[in-house]
Amino acid sequence: MTPPPAVFHSLLRPAVLQILRAAGYHGAKPSVLDSMTDLAARYLYHLCELTAMYTEHNSSENMTPTVVDIRMALQHAGALLPERPEGEQVFWREEDVRGMDEFQSWASSGVNKEIKRIALDGDDEATDYLMALKKKHSKNDDDSKYVGTLLGKPIEQGDIPVEGGPHFTIYDWETQLKQSSERPPTPPDAESSQTQRDGGSQGGDSRPPSSGLSSLGDRSIADEMDLS
Repeated sequence: MTPPPAVFHSLLRPAVLQILRAAGYHGAKPSVLDSMTDLAARYLYHLCELTAMYTEHNSSENMTPTVVDIRMALQHAGALLPERPEGEQVFWREEDVRGMDEFQSWASSGVNKEIKRIALDGDDEATDYLMALKKKHSKNDDDSKYVGTLLGKPIEQGDIPVEGGPHFTIYDWETQLKQSSERPPTPPDAESSQTQRDGGSQGGDSRPPSSGLSSLGDRSIADEMDLS
């Protein structure tokens, strides 16, 4: 089952706090922090959508994003600025890479290193703040208590038997339901032959016999009927 959006919001919230702390902020109202977390989530989601779009357009077989796809997504989202118009770059036959150079400078600058230091809490062996937090609250390196949760590995389960029915698993039962709902319609030839067989004993008339009230003929329903 997909976790609710509140879970992802809670996981992204500490990252926003760490970025604010590295930038020199030491406090923020909860409403402000929630708004900034929501903006960061929307921006990351927008980058993921753009990356998937460029990967689909640029890749014919393998749908794995490349550095080129990510760079095009960052350019589309306005993260690699400033940049001269494309027509001007074509005219001068020179690619404007100032935005990419500034992005690389920021990635290797002290600001980014400070964010990483605060996120890892002094643990250089951890790859992200979540792993550092798990190691901090765990006495050993065993992650068994996180198995089956959002923070750990999923539980490997086999087929679940269904008792009291002809199907051994839920998958077989679901497949049977889909096959039953997707039965092909009866062919016209078979339907017409079936109609002829049903109407042959009635002199070619396939209509069901009428009731007594519909066989009054010229008589009125108000006339007395012989009930003897």
